[in-house]
Amino acid sequence: MEFRSGRVALIGKPNVGKSTFLNFVVGHKVSIVSNKPQTTRRKVLGILTTDNYQIAFVDTPGVHEPHNRLGRSMIEQARSALGGVDLILFVADGSKTPNEDDESVARLVKSAELPVILCMNKMDNLKAENVVHHVEAYTKLVGAKDYMMTTATTGENLDRLVEMLVELLPERAPEYDRDDFTDQTSRFMAGEYVREKILQRTREEVPHATAVVVDEWEEEENGLVRIAASIIVDKTSQKGILIGKQGQFLKEIGTDSRKEIEELLGKKVYLELHVRVQEGWRQNPRVLKELEYGL
Repeated sequence: MEFRSGRVALIGKPNVGKSTFLNFVVGHKVSIVSNKPQTTRRKVLGILTTDNYQIAFVDTPGVHEPHNRLGRSMIEQARSALGGVDLILFVADGSKTPNEDDESVARLVKSAELPVILCMNKMDNLKAENVVHHVEAYTKLVGAKDYMMTTATTGENLDRLVEMLVELLPERAPEYDRDDFTDQTSRFMAGEYVREKILQRTREEVPHATAVVVDEWEEEENGLVRIAASIIVDKTSQKGILIGKQGQFLKEIGTDSRKEIEELLGKKVYLELHVRVQEGWRQNPRVLKELEYGL
């Protein structure tokens, strides 16, 4: 078989498992994961390379009804991801029937006029008596003949799904080096790891009102990496929640984040976190650009 190579856009509404799928298939944590909607805020590239093929997956923010400039930027990120890809993987929560958000995604996908494969994820939550009905509903909605039922958390059927994608890729040389697994900088990923810990530990408005920017990054001769990062929040009350009693909550976030950043870099890390209030940052184009969320 000739070498196949191409780009595949991962498209779907929030919380269907796009980032979980990407991390499992690529074998590296390139996209942060939580049970909160809109965890992914910008396009993320995850690269899978074997002896026979290379797939550059473009993970996208979940398509939703935006309520601020950040939300609109996220939708635009998803829309722009469809430019320059070879095919689309429509990821859906197969345990439920399509809703209005799925219909919005389907309209976006159809407008791209690209080959589409349907991934009906979360099959472990799908009741046997609903399988036929759900498959028919999604294939009709998306207009896709090819589909695969998966459980991204365990990797169920992901290898078979990847084989389906490879068959649709063109025969051409790889775009990226064999060792590449993402196009993100270590600096950006470090900030995302911190944000993931916040998402996993907080509730209500706090996760959505939080962003992380790395202010300083210094690599010392002894191999230690010193990182200073700011956690940005919308309100003073949110700052208190993130710092916690006697700074305990912030310390726990820092400890958990540091371990993952050390794993990413393969080096010892000294991580210093600060919390700063920036009211209305989700509507501020300058801050969004600083956070690398703007296009």
